[in-house]
Amino acid sequence: MDYTPQYIALIQQFSSIQFQVNGTENGKSYSESFGYTTTTLSSGIYNVSASLTSNGTSISYSFVVDSNNDSVISATTSGYTFYGTEAKSFFDGSMSLYGLQEYFNGEIGVFTDSAYFTDQGTSTQTFGTVSFPVTTWVANSPNEVVDYCGVSATITDYSLSVGTPPGTTLLFITYLHFAGMEGANSEDITFQLTSMSVRS
Repeated sequence: MDYTPQYIALIQQFSSIQFQVNGTENGKSYSESFGYTTTTLSSGIYNVSASLTSNGTSISYSFVVDSNNDSVISATTSGYTFYGTEAKSFFDGSMSLYGLQEYFNGEIGVFTDSAYFTDQGTSTQTFGTVSFPVTTWVANSPNEVVDYCGVSATITDYSLSVGTPPGTTLLFITYLHFAGMEGANSEDITFQLTSMSVRS
């Protein structure tokens, strides 16, 4: 599946986004932050400055994207500029973490299924300069066992918050904390939106 149009759609809606991810997997800790900022070069064409920091190591990219035809014109990193399929590959790779938003948006019914999770209500929350209503779900009980598409996971701690930022139609994940076991693998992850700006 070509995810480039979905990533460009995010850029069209949000001029900047910043996330923080912390967690452990099978006892190994990791910490990541990622985000982007944009400037408009001309009608439908944006310069995107993206960065990813993982366990203290940072990498930065600069992209020129054209939302008129969902294309990546160029990608620049470490002093080198790429075009065509190479530019698209760099863009898709650097934006892949934002694919979590697309993935969970498409599968939100699984993560809010009343058989496993309880709606805790809605409150207005602020992310950077943007405020909007956010609804939170938690697991129905400790050690909740969730079965989906042949995969079974035991959840020991869970909280999911989602909302729709003003000026958009995207159901956005603002916070996700998951701790539990999937087979022999243990995981404890916190995925959090820290700031954002809706394009005016």
